[in-house]
Amino acid sequence: MDKFEMFENFGALEDGVLLPTCNVDEQLAKMSAEEARRAKRKWRKLMRKAKKHHDNLEGWDDAEQKRAHRYYARMMLREKGKRTLSAS
Repeated sequence: MDKFEMFENFGALEDGVLLPTCNVDEQLAKMSAEEARRAKRKWRKLMRKAKKHHDNLEGWDDAEQKRAHRYYARMMLREKGKRTLSAS
């Protein structure tokens, strides 16, 4: 596990979303319906925040925009994880 993945995992744990590197469908199946719903809603909130801050993707097709938004969401998780670990 490299340091970026570690920061991302800490950020995901801090935000209460699933780890982006895991098998999401498998992890959601292990949760209760309410926990899975909450985790999905938190991920969607994170994606909306990424879209809001990085909406200058005109000319990109839908698949490219979706990948970029996922990248920005994961980048926000890494930043949050880095802040969490540096505060400790």
